[in-house]
Amino acid sequence: MSARAFDRWRLTLPLLLPSLGGLAYLYAFEAPTRLIAVNAGALALAVVWVLFGRLPAERNPRLVLASGAILALFLPLLTGPEMGGVARWLPAGPVSLHSGALLLPFVTIIAAQERAFGPALFAIAGAALALQPDAAALFALAAASAVLAWLHRSASFALVAAVAVSLSAITFGAGTLEPQTFTENVLPHAAERSALRAAALALMLFVLPLWHLIIFPQTQRAEGAALAALLVALGAMAVIAPFPYPLIGYGAAPILGFGLALGATGRKAGHSARNLPTS
Repeated sequence: MSARAFDRWRLTLPLLLPSLGGLAYLYAFEAPTRLIAVNAGALALAVVWVLFGRLPAERNPRLVLASGAILALFLPLLTGPEMGGVARWLPAGPVSLHSGALLLPFVTIIAAQERAFGPALFAIAGAALALQPDAAALFALAAASAVLAWLHRSASFALVAAVAVSLSAITFGAGTLEPQTFTENVLPHAAERSALRAAALALMLFVLPLWHLIIFPQTQRAEGAALAALLVALGAMAVIAPFPYPLIGYGAAPILGFGLALGATGRKAGHSARNLPTS
């Protein structure tokens, strides 16, 4: 295997390992076959994208794609479906994709690459998430923006983070959604049978991505740190309230979303001569 191919396989690990743990959880707890198939199919697509996908290397096309992703965050408000007073999903044939989990990781990568436009991208995305409303995604956006504020020494990112965390607090508890087994309360559910299994899932969600995105990253520092903050914040919100667990629970959107983001990252210095990604 060439060094470049090996680097790309390593880049899949922050996505691949937690998602495989999630598939093992679904299988062990006898989730419907359809749920396992959806997650497995999403993981296969995401891994193929990280390994072989390409985005334009030029700055302007990437900004256009990020703007399109942000505009797509507003689509659930226009098209539905609306359930329990919230509209967070994009219809995709037989499944509905959580818009924030699908699109926010990619927006985060572009925002990390663009110090000048990044805060504006996050601000518009935050407005869409507040209207849905989606407190977990807003908190995750705030965490990613706070990390970028620190790394870039940016008051604009800091302001976006402060506003986003305030909106997350305001919208926390909005909606009257029915509990979703295998999507929410994953760690307590796993702990009912085995505390060790729950601990392993928590390790895969909260520690392994940090290891691969921050400690020994294949990505540029700002991109990896922001993406790790986003993932950990989504997981933290799922721990404290009935929000979807990313990657380790049922849900194609976070698997596809983080796969798209990883494929859009730049390479760590030594693997790429420029900060602009070539994926």
